Amino acid sequence: MKPLKTAEHFSNEDFVSLKPAATELPLAAAQQFSADTFIANTAASQNDVPVTVKNAGISRWLGVGLSLVLLVALLQWAEFVQQSLNSSVLQGGAALALTGFGLAALAKTLWSSWRSRRQHTERQYWRQQGAAMQNSLQYGQASALCQRMLKQVPVSADAFYAQHNAQHSDAETLQLFDLLILQPLDQQAAAVISAAAKQAGLAVALSPFALADMVLVSWRAWRLMAELSALYGVNVSAIQRLQFIKQFANLLFWTGATELAIDIGGDFLGVELSSKLSARAGQGVLAGLMLARLGRFVQQELRPLPLLTQQATVQPLLQSLLQRLMQRPPAQ
Repeated sequence: MKPLKTAEHFSNEDFVSLKPAATELPLAAAQQFSADTFIANTAASQNDVPVTVKNAGISRWLGVGLSLVLLVALLQWAEFVQQSLNSSVLQGGAALALTGFGLAALAKTLWSSWRSRRQHTERQYWRQQGAAMQNSLQYGQASALCQRMLKQVPVSADAFYAQHNAQHSDAETLQLFDLLILQPLDQQAAAVISAAAKQAGLAVALSPFALADMVLVSWRAWRLMAELSALYGVNVSAIQRLQFIKQFANLLFWTGATELAIDIGGDFLGVELSSKLSARAGQGVLAGLMLARLGRFVQQELRPLPLLTQQATVQPLLQSLLQRLMQRPPAQ
């Protein structure tokens, strides 16, 4: 056994001696600034105006211009109605009836747009709450959220209420809701998206006109958004659908090219497969894949909860499209 060391006592002077000696830094020379320097710096900072501020100004002036055009159009229409009433009773009645139908259609469109925007905002709030609850260990808040979602989702809730109990945490409750309520809807949505993509791909491959391709794909995309909105119990107006298409185009511009290359893979770019497909068939495949991408984007926007697992690629859909196109030669 080693002997114990004797105790050592330190004084305040010992600690002071252990501190490193403070070195004095040399002072910098004084600098003189003139008023011209500050003016130049201010002008340089004004030149670096953010792009968002400029875009906001352009949008404001564009809105003012459209408002003025709409005001002039309304004044012209009011003058036309007045002249029609002065001309004959029949022509004036027809003008008034047309005005009434137009106002009713406008009111219906505004009401549908407001309702659609409200539901979409509510779904976004639900997804934010769901994402926070899925990463927490709290209890009692997910049940109220699930009850609000069940009022809008057109699915029977008997299976969910039969298996849910108060001992489940919020994360477990949302997982159960996703498994019993949302996953059956996701399977139906996947079937709807696959059918729409195949129809659009075949239509583009068989159509000899580019204008017909645009009309067919636009109509099928519009119908696909209506089918998905009915499936998830959301009222999607025409303005909201246009916003979905705009958001999808922006997303596709930044990330779609890379994801599309991953989905297509090396087989599609291979020499053997490229020799079997014509230019029209290749356009049909790309149109089908783009429509499938749009359908998945709209599905995520309409879903009340975020996806628990990452969606699979559209590789199976690509293989199905290729098989259908190879069975039937496209029109040249």
